[in-house]
Parts: sequence; structure tokens; C-alpha cells
Amino acid sequence: MTQCASFSRGRIARFTRLNACGAPIFDECSTLVTTGYVSVTGTPNYQDPEEIQQTDANGRLCVDDQSEPALRWIDLSILLCEVDPDLINFLTGDPLVMNDAATPEAVGYRIDTAVTGTAKFAMELWQGISGQPCDPEGNEEFGYRLWPFIGQGRFGEEVVQNGALTVPITARTLAGSQWGVGPYDIRRDAVTPATLEPLETPITATQHQHLEISSAPLPEAACGCVDLPTPV
Repeated sequence: MTQCASFSRGRIARFTRLNACGAPIFDECSTLVTTGYVSVTGTPNYQDPEEIQQTDANGRLCVDDQSEPALRWIDLSILLCEVDPDLINFLTGDPLVMNDAATPEAVGYRIDTAVTGTAKFAMELWQGISGQPCDPEGNEEFGYRLWPFIGQGRFGEEVVQNGALTVPITARTLAGSQWGVGPYDIRRDAVTPATLEPLETPITATQHQHLEISSAPLPEAACGCVDLPTPV
């Protein structure tokens, strides 16, 4: 059996802080959910196949061989339409600007050459499914995407004009993820009644992107980051 679907629109995105080895950081301000993005573009970057050709003494092709193409990483372009300072810090590592309230609030950010591009994060993205019926229990289904290990986040060109400000961020996926099955329940199992579960199988060190159909409920968007507690 196979499930097929036509995905449309981006519904919501979740970002998770990772350590330098690609594992989730279970701490304060380690996860953030937003609808404040315009688009996410992923462009795989491959090493071209290596070709070996040799003609014989009569000029005929004697050896004609080539290796398989090798995925190096996926280039990601994230276009934000909402300036959430915590998210900027998640994506680039650049420092926050805090106010002097009794409980300080992040009100901006600075671009700092000493740290920009150093952040490591994971990105999850949910899409709608066009014309897709609900699952047997009546739950809406979504397209769920995961990029489990991302780094090298940097700013693109920002334009201040008579129009909405968008903030472009580019980044790329990294090999060696330690995401495992992840810290979140993102799917329903096949048991009736179904229960919420993390990924069925762990992300391996060579896997840069994951996609599946899921009927788990969407996370709730909010301004700013929240804590990611250590799993019990």
C-alpha cells in the first residue's frame, strides 16, 4: 500500500536549536514555531559523476564509465515576513538586543562578524494536502518535511521601501545529524485508536531531508522561543 498526495501552501514551521554535533538542545528558548515566513526553497547540491573514457587503437570507445552523482548538501533559502529576533538568533547565531524591562524582552538583533553563521538548527515545515480526505479517525492530514541538521545561516539582501520588509536567510544542510526520531510527536501510529508518536525510524547520518504524510495536529505558532524540556 502507498499513500499519494498533492501538497499545497505552507502552513507552519518549527525551528529547534541544535548543538555543534547536530543533537537537539533541551534547554530554555530552544524551540520556536512561526507562520511568519513567505517561502522555503531547497536546492540539492551534487558532486557531478566522475567520467572515465578510453578509446582503443582504432579510435573506438573502449571504456565508458561514470560514477553515481553524490549529494553534498541542500541549499536552503528562507524568506521571512515577520521579524522575530529569537528566530534570527536561531538561524544565524547573531546576538539579540534586549530592553530594560523587569523581565528583559528581545526587541531586535545585531549582525556580528564574530558569531554570524555559527548557529545550528533543525527546521520542520507542514503543508496542506489538496483535496485530501481526513484519516479514518477524522483527523486532517498534512505534508510534513524535516531538515534535521542545518548550519551556515546568513543574511541576504534586505530592501527598505514603500512595501513590506522581508528578511532573506540562506543556509545549507549538514551531514552527521543526531536528530534520531526527534524530540516531538509528529505522527499518529497505525493502531486504533491512534496515539501520537515521534518518527518511526531514526534519521541517519547521511540523510538531509525527510518527508511524510501525517495526521498529527499542527504545533501552535507564537512570537519568540519557548523551552524544550528533556524527554522523560
